[in-house]
Amino acid sequence: MALLAATLLFSLSLFKGKQGSAAAQYNCVFLGEEGSNSLYEDGDVVIGGLFPLHYIINIQLACTMAFTIREINERTDLLPQLKLGYHILDRCSAVNRTLSSVIIGDAGSGVSMALLQSLGSFHIPVVSYFASCSCLSNQREFPTFMRTMPSDAFQIKALAQLVRYFGWTWVGVIGVESDYARFAIQLFLQESVHYGVCAAYTHFYPVGLSHQDLEKLLNIIQVCFTYYNYYAEMQGILREMQRLNLTGFQWIASEAWATSKSLWEKSDNLLKGTLGFAIQRAIVIPGLQQHLLDLTHSAIHKLAFLTEFWEETFNCRLNGSVNNHFHGLGSNQGRAPCKGTEDLNDVYSPYSDVTQLRVSYNVYKAVYLVAYALQDMSNCKAGEGPFLKKTCADPKNFEPWQVREVKCCMLSI
Repeated sequence: MALLAATLLFSLSLFKGKQGSAAAQYNCVFLGEEGSNSLYEDGDVVIGGLFPLHYIINIQLACTMAFTIREINERTDLLPQLKLGYHILDRCSAVNRTLSSVIIGDAGSGVSMALLQSLGSFHIPVVSYFASCSCLSNQREFPTFMRTMPSDAFQIKALAQLVRYFGWTWVGVIGVESDYARFAIQLFLQESVHYGVCAAYTHFYPVGLSHQDLEKLLNIIQVCFTYYNYYAEMQGILREMQRLNLTGFQWIASEAWATSKSLWEKSDNLLKGTLGFAIQRAIVIPGLQQHLLDLTHSAIHKLAFLTEFWEETFNCRLNGSVNNHFHGLGSNQGRAPCKGTEDLNDVYSPYSDVTQLRVSYNVYKAVYLVAYALQDMSNCKAGEGPFLKKTCADPKNFEPWQVREVKCCMLSI
């Protein structure tokens, strides 16, 4: 049987699945002091949240966390004697801060590792909704880490089996220059050997592809029949492939871009026949869309990241805006003033799009994971607890490590 070549592009960066140019994608922008750049609600237990808040889709994630906590507080069958609060911060300014006794975050594997190393001595549980690096499964190194996102180890096994299924035994492997990508590619190469798949070459390109880097990358992949990609630099790569009229590639997509609406709308002629994997999707989270649409003008003016979101969505400038973060050409100062009649119901926005509740569903599950751990703590009976001398923890006054201990006993993680 003739050997088919496959190119596997693992652009496994720290900021997966964000939209925008590569250059803008990796900029960490200061949006203001904590008071004007965080969502906070008091409670008996305040859960911390970390999100890259200057990306529109991640504002949906942050608001999903707030919505989930409100939903739990309104239930009578879950934590009826306990009110949950939240303190949601932008990841750019919060990685080295102790937020609370439990943290939901971060999206990136690298940032999650930095967070765990920074807070390790405090034994604060971190529940990630999108960090997929299999390295984080090392419980000796990261004993307080949990996640609602599957480890890359599962996807890597599936990719290797998919390559074998189609008889692609001679593959090229390319990826973004990062420890994360190198780790994932190493795992793939180790796994694929078991299926008789060999690597023709391994190529790493820098974060934020320059024109020269892009030309070099496209020269490499032109020798291959089949191509697998991640998401980070996909927009620039596809744009250049359109310009050069490079067609006829069979794409195998990872979960980070397999369901990306913007990529498919702009490059459907290049992506026809794509195979891939996706994160589990919730058909619906009742009440979430209405919650997302219920943004008030007073809230928009108070929070810097919501100001940025509003101005990006409606291409206007709010009165008194101090937003200096601009994704497009030109400057934010050149925008016309907002009229005050802007309505999220009248426009499409990734923020309010609930047709692909994948990462948002992971956030939803992460909050419930913490809630059920606290419920288990509340149900503990004296003399039957998981701690020293079979004692129980006080759900209103507990040590951070006790949440992890309860959850381990509950789910056998």
